[in-house]
Amino acid sequence: MATDKNTRNTKKRTYITWLTIAFMMVAAVASIRSLPAMAVYGLGSIMLFLIPAVVFFIPVALVASELGTGWNGGIYGWVKQAYGERLGFFVIWFLWIEVVVWYPSVLGFAASTLAYMFNHDLANNGIFTCIIIIVFYWASTLLAMRGFDTISKFTKWFMLLGTALPAACLVILGIIWLLMGNPSAADMSWSALIPSVFREHGQTLAGAHHLHQDYWKAFTGSIAGLVLIVSNFLAYAGIEMNAIHARELKNPQREMPRAILLAVIMIVLIFIPPTLSISLVVPADSTSLTAGVIQAYAAFFNAFDIAWVTPVLGILLIIGALGGVLGWTAGPSKGLLFVGKSGMFPPILQKVNKNGVQQNILILQAILVTILSTAYVFIDNVSDAFWMLSAMAALMYLIIYIFMFMSAIKLRKTQPDVKRGFILKGLHFWCGLGLAATVLAIVFGLIPPSQFSNMPVLEYIGILVAGLVLTGAPPFIFYAVRKPDWAVT
Repeated sequence: MATDKNTRNTKKRTYITWLTIAFMMVAAVASIRSLPAMAVYGLGSIMLFLIPAVVFFIPVALVASELGTGWNGGIYGWVKQAYGERLGFFVIWFLWIEVVVWYPSVLGFAASTLAYMFNHDLANNGIFTCIIIIVFYWASTLLAMRGFDTISKFTKWFMLLGTALPAACLVILGIIWLLMGNPSAADMSWSALIPSVFREHGQTLAGAHHLHQDYWKAFTGSIAGLVLIVSNFLAYAGIEMNAIHARELKNPQREMPRAILLAVIMIVLIFIPPTLSISLVVPADSTSLTAGVIQAYAAFFNAFDIAWVTPVLGILLIIGALGGVLGWTAGPSKGLLFVGKSGMFPPILQKVNKNGVQQNILILQAILVTILSTAYVFIDNVSDAFWMLSAMAALMYLIIYIFMFMSAIKLRKTQPDVKRGFILKGLHFWCGLGLAATVLAIVFGLIPPSQFSNMPVLEYIGILVAGLVLTGAPPFIFYAVRKPDWAVT
């Protein structure tokens, strides 16, 4: 009987395939909403995507894979093991705040796409954008309240229909366009592989998280190209969220590198070929930074006399944006709940519904997103403030990666005997490369754009640093005033 029982227990252990891990990484990272910003550089966009992939994305994926197969808890658990509970709490808090700021950005893309389908002027209407963001986000929140199974099912299909399919359509349309002998709106010469901003030392627009186009800022001179590359780092952010599942592979040491390699290839293919397709039909000087994708579809389908297909693709793009939001709605907030139950949050923020979902944290999150979304209504008055807020959010995420790389180095030294399903060869090299790239990104993130030319550089940096201190203070306050009865046993 004991043997039968052991057999049954053994059968309960199931593994996921490395293909599944790869697809999860792609779903967490890949998005086509930011492609128009790179499409204005035509062939030069290849370099703008590949450099961040090599110096940032790959190191993050590899290092997170070792950490994920050694310790539970994601970024919180890794930093906690290396530097203690207080800094672990700080890092997961920063991640949550950063994502809250990101939501109005991606839903601003959905609003612009929806507007372009019916009335182009609505794309620049702050009230319309604000209303759409609020409606979509609260709908996403209510859906998230139904639990992880519901979220995972919707996210899977939303990503497939709203990201993979539209990206493939763009590539196919671009190929057909060229095969039919149509001219390209972008320079297709070999020299164009070097982005024009490097060749001409001109002006470039950058936007942390690729916000609504009115919130983008200009950088000029020789520094502009480097700012552009660094701004693309966060286009690859999020892979660490799924690297923690590496422990569920049957043989992580052999299968995880395969998953990462496939994920990198797929993500680069989702980024680069569709970007080039947009540049074929939408001139750089008329590309909308938020509605550029639907602009490209309209140009293609109008040329092929099938304009009625454009709204269909527009709906798919909106589905993709909702999928991205839904996939992130519950993740960081669930990590916050995990930390809260260890005694860091008062009971009111630990409350869960009948589905085990952190309902009060989600409601608080939705209220904050609603408040941030009203910035679109006052676009002429608060664009600079919104830029500063988004720049702070980008710096938050980069600081989180600093802690991740440092934790990996420390844990390899202090806890060498902890069993890791995946052991990264050359860990210190990859951490060093990732740290160097991340620090460089932070430095460039502190450079004020041209619109702040009247503000002293030190004042600009001081405001950003003060904002980081202010937004980073709550976890330390909660930690200081925590009570024993807050912990859930």
